[in-house]
Order: sequence, then structure tokens, then C-alpha cells
Amino acid sequence: MSQYQNILVPLDGSSLAERALAPAVTIAQAMGAHLVLLRVVPPIMLTVDPQLYEQLTRQSEDEATAYLHQVQANLANETAVSSETAVSTETLIINGPAAATIIQVAQERACNLIIMSSHGRSGPGRWVYGSVAEKVLRGGCCNTLIIRAQVETPVFATKQILVPLDGSSLAEKALAPAFAIAEAIAGQVTLLRVVTAAHLQIETQTMKQQADYLEDHDQDEAEAYLQELHSRLPATTCPITNAFAKGPTADTIIDFSETQQMDLIVMSSHGRSGIERWIHGSVTEKVLRGAHCATLVVR
Repeated sequence: MSQYQNILVPLDGSSLAERALAPAVTIAQAMGAHLVLLRVVPPIMLTVDPQLYEQLTRQSEDEATAYLHQVQANLANETAVSSETAVSTETLIINGPAAATIIQVAQERACNLIIMSSHGRSGPGRWVYGSVAEKVLRGGCCNTLIIRAQVETPVFATKQILVPLDGSSLAEKALAPAFAIAEAIAGQVTLLRVVTAAHLQIETQTMKQQADYLEDHDQDEAEAYLQELHSRLPATTCPITNAFAKGPTADTIIDFSETQQMDLIVMSSHGRSGIERWIHGSVTEKVLRGAHCATLVVR
């Protein structure tokens, strides 16, 4: 159950960034994890008198300190009112560039999970995929749960967790954290194997039969893989369902997660080697950009 011991939650003072707090508390309570609430104070990009620069920096730090203390107090009050288990928390204010500081803190505090929104403040400091969240994913040292601002449903609302698999041992790295979270929230895990269409230009009936044969063969192989995988899975209390779907990998994962009302996708940042490798810029990135639910990327 103790998949995660130290969870980092970067906050920028916005309500969008604070959407990471609820799932972080849920996981921390179930796993007895410690929360690190981080507020990064970015450098002031102005040419000003050194004394004024120091004054402005100190003011930003004071505001950040007051904000995090309020967040910490609110979390304590909420758990007390709901009679839930109190969560161990600490606040941290650091000056520096956002993404690099988040990565550095995760390493120094031995955090094995980062939970953050893909959007934060509006304007120049906005957290968009392609900026802070993307840099953290690319350079981070641990698993990262990204909550997209466009998603209105709270994380763990349906307690349905989707794990896309491609048959590789690297993709299977997503299984342990998915099961740990499912047990923590009393949720259900669906293992999805996507079968892509045979890439043949159909010109004759014989070619169509060949394409159908290849797709049937791929589906039989996918079914055999999931059955064999079940025999290797460790004991778990969460229900597990197998699913198959045909189509382009990323789009099919996104569509399946939406139609089946998944509220978390857990997937490895890499899968098969070669052409089908799951890397940023390919399946994982497309799912991150297009999914209608939160995504946990397992390094």
C-alpha cells in the first residue's frame, strides 16, 4: 500500500493549481504519505535598484508564506471536520525558475510522486502543457500526476482507473502504482490493450482478407497477453477488468477513457521499442493533451 511516501504539490496561488490538493490528500491519507506544499517565487524580471529588488523579493516571499500557511491550515480543518486521518504536511518557499525548482525539490526531499495542475495563473505565469508541466515531466525524477484545467470532474469521482498496455515490460511499470492507488480509493482498474488496424492499402478482396486476418491475429495475441498477465499479477483487493479496442493508439485510449468515465489514466512514459515506442511526442504526450481526465505518468 505504501507506494508513495513523499508527495510534492507545487502551488502558484491559483484555484486551478489547488485542484491538485484533493487527490494528494486522498492518496496521502490512504498511504500514510507526507505532503510537501511548494510555492516557487520566480525571479523578478526587471532591472531595478538592488535595494528595491530585495524589497520586492521579500514581499513576494512573505505573501507566499502566508498563502501556504493558510492552505496548510485549511487542510487541517477539513480533515478535522470530516473526521478523516490527519495528513503530515510541510510548506516550502523557494526562489527560482518554476520547473527546475520543482524538480530540484522533488529530488532533495526524496519525493516519489508529484501532483500538479497543467494550468495555473493566467497571463505570463500560466502553467500550460508545453511549459512548466511539460518540463517537470521531461526532467522529473519521479511519477507525475497531471490534472488538466479543462477537466471539470474531480479526480477519483468515479474511482475508475485505466491502464493502457502494449505488451511490453516497460508499459507494465504502470501496474503497481495503479493498483496501489485503486486499493487506496477502493477503486477499479481496467487494463486496456489497443489493437491498431493493419496498415494495408485495400485494393482486392484477397488484401482485405489478409488485413482482417492480421487484425484478428493481433486481437487473439492481445487477449492471450492479458490472460497471461493476470497469472503474474500480485494479489490485490481491487477489481480488475480486461478491455480491447481497435484504432489509433492515443485516440483510442482517449475515447475509451471518456466513454467509460475513467477519472485517472496511469501509463508508462515508454512502451515498446522501435516504431511503437511510447515517448513524449507520441502516445503519452497525445493522451496528456487530449484526455478528459487526470493522467499519471510513470517513469
